[in-house]
Amino acid sequence: MSYLYRLSCCAWGCSKGDHILEWLAGRVVNQAMAAHRLVRAGNYDEALMLIWGMGEAANLLWLFMSDKTGLAAWKTASHKERMDAFGPATVRRRLEKLLGGNVIPIDQERYQRLCEVGTHPIPGFRPGHFSGTGRPVVGGIMQQVGVFVCMTELGYALSMCSLPLARMIDIPDEAKKTMTGDGKAILNDLGAFTILNYEELLRKSMERVDNSRA
Repeated sequence: MSYLYRLSCCAWGCSKGDHILEWLAGRVVNQAMAAHRLVRAGNYDEALMLIWGMGEAANLLWLFMSDKTGLAAWKTASHKERMDAFGPATVRRRLEKLLGGNVIPIDQERYQRLCEVGTHPIPGFRPGHFSGTGRPVVGGIMQQVGVFVCMTELGYALSMCSLPLARMIDIPDEAKKTMTGDGKAILNDLGAFTILNYEELLRKSMERVDNSRA
């Protein structure tokens, strides 16, 4: 976070360019700080909505890093052209081709789950459902699994944004090395509860509790 903040503010010197990448970095930093505040307040669905936005930025940044013409085209595109060529689904498909067999930062499954939990209303969805009881939780009430999921997804999204930004923006080599190393370290140390599996892990945990009481 500290390195991304400094990168967005030209702390290592101004490149005198158009600052588009720096502004993207600043957007990610603001979303990350806001998401962290929401986690501390017990608003986990709302935090995941911001993390979903960070995921869109991550995929764009990986596209720009992998396709040298992508950033220039994105800068000059009209609104319709951006929607057609740089919409979330299109960016994911382009990344799948560019990265081959490698996993893209925010794949379709993760993107869809973040949308369903934090962004788009869907039938039957219970708000704040991280307790394992199946009951909705309204208001800022502490739920451990909500913290686990949000902090894992926040660390993942931050790392996926920092890795391409460290390569594309002109900063000192030592800063690049630290951002890259820390980003990879975070990815290696993420928790077990993610947006993809927390319901299954919660179910198994609740089953163990029930069995221990039997």
